[in-house]
Amino acid sequence: MSARSFRWAAAGIVLGIVLAACETTKVAGGGPAPQTPPAAPAPPSTSGNSGGGHSFASSGDENFDAWRVQFASRASGTGRGAATIRAVLDGLVPVEQAVQAQSFDNQAEFVKPIWDYAKSAVSPTRIANGQAKLAANASIFEAVEASYSPPREIVAAIWGMESSYGGFIGTDDAPRVLASQAAIGRRKDFNEGELLAIMQLIEDGSATRDQFRKASWAGALGQTQFMPSSMLQYGRDFDRDGVKDLWANAGDALASAANYLTAYGWREGQPWAVETLIPAGYDYSLGDGRKLTIAAWKATGLAPATAQSFAQSETLQAELFLPAGSYGPAFLLFDNFGIIKRYNNADSYALAVGLLADRLAGRPDLSRPWPTDIQMLTQQEAKDLQAGLNKLGYNAGAVDGIIGRGTRGALQKFQKDRSLVADGFPTTDMLAKVLEAASAS
Repeated sequence: MSARSFRWAAAGIVLGIVLAACETTKVAGGGPAPQTPPAAPAPPSTSGNSGGGHSFASSGDENFDAWRVQFASRASGTGRGAATIRAVLDGLVPVEQAVQAQSFDNQAEFVKPIWDYAKSAVSPTRIANGQAKLAANASIFEAVEASYSPPREIVAAIWGMESSYGGFIGTDDAPRVLASQAAIGRRKDFNEGELLAIMQLIEDGSATRDQFRKASWAGALGQTQFMPSSMLQYGRDFDRDGVKDLWANAGDALASAANYLTAYGWREGQPWAVETLIPAGYDYSLGDGRKLTIAAWKATGLAPATAQSFAQSETLQAELFLPAGSYGPAFLLFDNFGIIKRYNNADSYALAVGLLADRLAGRPDLSRPWPTDIQMLTQQEAKDLQAGLNKLGYNAGAVDGIIGRGTRGALQKFQKDRSLVADGFPTTDMLAKVLEAASAS
């Protein structure tokens, strides 16, 4: 899976449903073209050889070389063997910082409008391929479903989202990308922990050094894109052949993903979400993150859009989710939506997984289309909106151009105070109203 600290980079839509700085366990594949290390290492370094006896060929980057010697010493202190440390760290050349930053800042789940992300994630091709994979691997899915909590369509949807059902697992070297981030201080403790996990996986025979040369740009591994520490903790040898092969063994990869979701508390028999019909004149400010029982939501006028019922129990709690404000489909979210987000802490990702899973299971498409004709805010306009809301006393948080739940909540309060539709949706019209009010104040 993928460990994540991601932010909505906001070009074109800062719509989000963001999640800055999350460290859940997975990074979906993607990013810029892989950076391939030189075929031959640079000449041996003549400095920095004091890290507990460790020395390495110079990468040509003094800061990286100094970090590597210091980290090697710390790795020794945790009990990792000298041969393993050398196998993982020697010959590494850091990824350029600009390339690293671009990779994190341009993740599709944070940059695209949510409807563009959902459309590409739940494409006819991905649905057809997923249904074919479910049929071709029926015995594996039956065994996985019998052993773990999530239904097969959820596990298959994650498989499809993370690696196109095993079609692309990455071409980056995991130690290289993790070391590059640690050396510049980007989530240093986290990335060093992932490197230690790689060393442990090599030493206990779970994986080879060469397997780690096939990873995502963020260091995620295999068909279901686990970070090394997640592979260490949640990886499963489902066919009992002695290894946890997330790269080539679909059964191991799928069982590992199912085990991960189970460990985080997947609720069997409960939906991830159900699309809901919104009656005319509805109070959209109720979609502010509050949780109510199904009975309570129905009392406000909500009804299922395509399903026969929201859930088996009227006492289950759910949250009203308005990813496109009052302009697009609305959902009641259940606890399992949050469990999917433990895999990748983005609302858009969890929504895409759930929608894809529904289609793989043969459930109907959404009843209401996405508002693709709406012009979304640029990053600068998003900053202007945040600054205007803050000036008016609505706490939109940092003026960073990232429209997360805090900014949307502030906009909802502004809208409600002015008897507007309080959906928290940041349109250009709402921006104009906020700036006008801020100017007058």
